[in-house]
Amino acid sequence: MTIKSIAFRDFIRGQIPADILLLLDKKSKKNKGLYVSPQYAEDVLSFIKKKEKEKKEKKKHALLDFVGAFGDMDDPKAKHQEIKASKYE
Repeated sequence: MTIKSIAFRDFIRGQIPADILLLLDKKSKKNKGLYVSPQYAEDVLSFIKKKEKEKKEKKKHALLDFVGAFGDMDDPKAKHQEIKASKYE
C-alpha cells in the first residue's frame, strides 16, 4: 500500500500513482479529498461507518443520561436549570 499527496488537477487528468492519494489544492495547500483504490474501499468504508456509529452512540448515551434525570427528580415541576444543577453537583 502506497500513500502519496497529489494535486487535485493532476488527479482529474488521470494520474493515479498510488493506492491512497491525498488530494491537495496547489494554490492554498489545503486538503481537497482522499482517493482510495477499490481494493481498500471496503475497509475504509467499514472503518468510517464504525466511527460514525460510535459517535451516534456517544451522543445518544449523553442525551439519555441527561433525560434520565427527569424521572429521578423529587419535584416534577422543577425547571431545567434546577435539574441540571442537581445532576452535576
